[in-house]
Amino acid sequence: MQKVYYASFLTHIGKIYLAATQRGICMVSLGYKSKKGFIEEIKNQKGVEGKDIVRNDNCFTAIKNDIRRYLSGEAVSFRRHTLAIDGTGFQKKVWAALSHIPYGKVLTYKQVAEKIGAPNAFRAAGSACGANELPIIIPCHRVIASNGGLGGFSGGLKLKRFLLSLEGVELS
Repeated sequence: MQKVYYASFLTHIGKIYLAATQRGICMVSLGYKSKKGFIEEIKNQKGVEGKDIVRNDNCFTAIKNDIRRYLSGEAVSFRRHTLAIDGTGFQKKVWAALSHIPYGKVLTYKQVAEKIGAPNAFRAAGSACGANELPIIIPCHRVIASNGGLGGFSGGLKLKRFLLSLEGVELS
């Protein structure tokens, strides 16, 4: 049986839940779910069948510290963390492109689609952003609509606006 470890911690944006397998960090939930809801979400996550879900605050020290530093306004690279992400080939291309958007910068969904060589797939790029289970670590909040609107975000538009403001992004 595969073990999935989880932990939670309080921040000024609310409670953040983290989950990881032996392969790496597989889920981040931003301040809007209960422990019970987060555990249900882990159980329903694809690629993690037959799960033994265990609380373990000790295995998340480094990522917690990096998220706290990020939320205090510091530009943090999350690339040192091992991630266990499951998705389609297209989703993985989008997530890789998102990981290269610099702190304080934004791209449109169309620009992301162009970066992965699928210029007409901007709606699919938006769907891949929505399927990202590692917000902040894979910065889907740095993707906006072509008209300058926020688009969507799993943590809600208020949080997306806050994260972009934290990074110094001025929105119209």
